[in-house]
Amino acid sequence: MEKLTEKDLNFDLKADTQKEALHALAEQAFERGKIADTEIFYQELCNREKESTTGFGNGVAIPHARHSVVKEAGILVARCKNNLEWNSMDGEPVNVCICLIAPDDQNDFHLKTLAKISRRMIHDDFIDTLKNASEADVLAEINKVIE
Repeated sequence: MEKLTEKDLNFDLKADTQKEALHALAEQAFERGKIADTEIFYQELCNREKESTTGFGNGVAIPHARHSVVKEAGILVARCKNNLEWNSMDGEPVNVCICLIAPDDQNDFHLKTLAKISRRMIHDDFIDTLKNASEADVLAEINKVIE
């Protein structure tokens, strides 16, 4: 997977609900050329949420899905101005999403990247960067995590 760029960020995600956020992420993935079908990928993100929440806590969710409509593995990072009810592990709303996009045949990428990011989630400085830092700082931090 190539490094993240500004095109992989959306610091003004327009959503009032979890489903709206997931749909916006699917649309962004399509616009970035990562997926072939917005609606199918959106449904996969929703299906993953039904299995168990991707709201990890501290206002951050890591929605993710693997599917054959994915053309290229990738990561999107989004911030919402408002808090979204997400059924998070800590019961708190979400305003930052790190969306993992994986082709069906890349379970290794999916699991390794999820594990790397999850390990960083226990560090307050990482959470603070995701929520408050500039685009350049967020890109640097995420790219460092996924190297």
